[in-house]
Amino acid sequence: MTKLLSLCLASLMPAISASPAAPAKVKASKPSGPALPAFGNAEAISEEQLRIYLYFLASDPLEGRNLPSRGFDTAALYVASHLAEWHLKPGGSMTGTTGPLQPYLMPLELQSKQIVPAESKASITAPAAGGGRGGRGPAPASGTAAAPTPRTTELEYGRDWSVAAGGRGGAPLEPFDISGNLVFAGNGYVIPKTNTDPFAGLDVKGKIVVVAGLPAELARQQNAAQGRGGAGGGGRGAPNPLGENCTDFLTPEQAAAKQGALAVITVAGFQELSALANPNAAFGFGGGAGAGRGGNALNGPAYRVPKLQASAACPAVPVVTAALGMTNALFQGEKSTASQIFYGAGSSTKLDSFAFTAAKKISLKLVTRSEQSHGENVVGIIEGGDPVLKNEYVVISAHLDHTGLAAPQPDGHNINNGADDDGSGSAGMLAMAKAYAEGAAQGMRPKRSIIFLWNAGEEKGLWGSQYFAEYPPFDITKVVANLNMDMIGRTKGPGYTDPDPTHVLVNPGEVLVVGPQISSDDLGKTIETVNSGFQKLTLNHFYDTTAPDATHDNLGPQPNGQRIFYRSDHYNFAKMGIPIAFFTTGLHPDYHRPTDTADKIDYKEMAAVSKTVAAVAWVLGNQDGRPQINAKLPDQLKKDMKAAKDQGWGTLTPVLAPLPGMPR
Repeated sequence: MTKLLSLCLASLMPAISASPAAPAKVKASKPSGPALPAFGNAEAISEEQLRIYLYFLASDPLEGRNLPSRGFDTAALYVASHLAEWHLKPGGSMTGTTGPLQPYLMPLELQSKQIVPAESKASITAPAAGGGRGGRGPAPASGTAAAPTPRTTELEYGRDWSVAAGGRGGAPLEPFDISGNLVFAGNGYVIPKTNTDPFAGLDVKGKIVVVAGLPAELARQQNAAQGRGGAGGGGRGAPNPLGENCTDFLTPEQAAAKQGALAVITVAGFQELSALANPNAAFGFGGGAGAGRGGNALNGPAYRVPKLQASAACPAVPVVTAALGMTNALFQGEKSTASQIFYGAGSSTKLDSFAFTAAKKISLKLVTRSEQSHGENVVGIIEGGDPVLKNEYVVISAHLDHTGLAAPQPDGHNINNGADDDGSGSAGMLAMAKAYAEGAAQGMRPKRSIIFLWNAGEEKGLWGSQYFAEYPPFDITKVVANLNMDMIGRTKGPGYTDPDPTHVLVNPGEVLVVGPQISSDDLGKTIETVNSGFQKLTLNHFYDTTAPDATHDNLGPQPNGQRIFYRSDHYNFAKMGIPIAFFTTGLHPDYHRPTDTADKIDYKEMAAVSKTVAAVAWVLGNQDGRPQINAKLPDQLKKDMKAAKDQGWGTLTPVLAPLPGMPR
């Protein structure tokens, strides 16, 4: 048995207390021996080691570290192999492991439900052309009043209609086989405070509801997000201008369910029709391979983490999106034409509700197949040196995944390497883990334990950090703070330009700090004190505010509405009432593009930020007290904290055994 394997097997016992009790005041033991350095071994972090780690993590063979993929698994193994080499304590699977690296991996079960286009069918049966409302049908036989012969139009999945494939933010994809008559219900939104009810006077029970467009408030928000590059997450978590779903308004599918309808068909807007014309584009129309929010056809199907599925706010029916073929067939011979509906919806014009021709009927059948896969957080622990305080934790985090493959650039390059996002944070954490491990070997060990957490699936909706917070392997009330790093490697170098005015990127020697002024003034004071005595970076608080103004932005939508506080893994710790600080150097033109490569990184900046975060963690790990959460918090955060509590987040949960196909 190798020495490495022996060390890993010896550490299979749980690293921490299993008690989920509320935190109590603790008394640390008195220090003994020589005084430790003020910032531990943070100074050991070097630009050269960061460059080595990042050039591997952002290399083409890892194919953009999409989750799930071989490239992501390779990145996880790379991190785990270093943690094992440096003798950090594993924080992953404690049973059923078959290799020396699996104890560092925290498995996430993934599931994909994919549409089977060839077996998914739709058809519209209606009176023959001319026999509809106001039309001229074929002349009946002499002496009879026979109705026109019905005509059935077959509609092809992926060309004429589609279904969102269960990506980020959508309901789980489920098969259905339904048919019925049709009604048109405007944009379908029911808003009691404005007495808006497009279903009023309609009999929709047992029928299929057709809708088009959005309320003006939602349309403005959507257009603003697209103008900011919404695919990159600029609107993630933005508050709905209509208020609270299921309380202040009902979506078309929710209103339809409440009134006994079977399904909703929504007329595709311009953006969706454009995506349909380019099915390989990211965030496409929802093709059979699972494209849609959460993935693109180049990266395979859209996966979900079944254990993270939140219950629906209120019941909803299936939603189908109608492209031009279905839209034309639906409105043939009706009160309004397809063109009138399409352009009225695009201009937010109020569209009157009506019942379709009574003889018109639609049949919809969606067939799906399931596929299982896996992901993994990577977790390593430096145990604290104090017999009492070692049962409290400082969590340092970054996300290991990125967005995978993309459409080829003019030079043929088609890999979103993710050097800055978040290869920079992941490499910085590797350098910190090594510095802490080397320090511990020399007797420099903080009183509290330090957890290094490389999250999976941040790009898919903060999956890894949510899993860690929802199903923690230790008492999460003992986490004193989370320090998160996401994109810490770019600065405004010589000749830098950016045509996007909503991007904020720092100058060399500067870092954006997000969260302390929102969640914990105590944590902010610690960061200020450490920084002034160590790296002396310029701390930029542009996003660190609860009241955006002309010089601060965070909660949106004005002035820029980037909502950075909600957009990375620290937010799932904030939901648990844990003080957080998010370190980033900001957004730039290479964000989520194949041009985000390792040669563009400012390694001096990256080293300075990494040293600063390592030093802050060291001080937090040795303080007598722990930072407190602010009494006044943003309404959205308070709402999300309540939801996490109501859903039972934070219940002590053993880490899963390795899943089939996981790396070893």
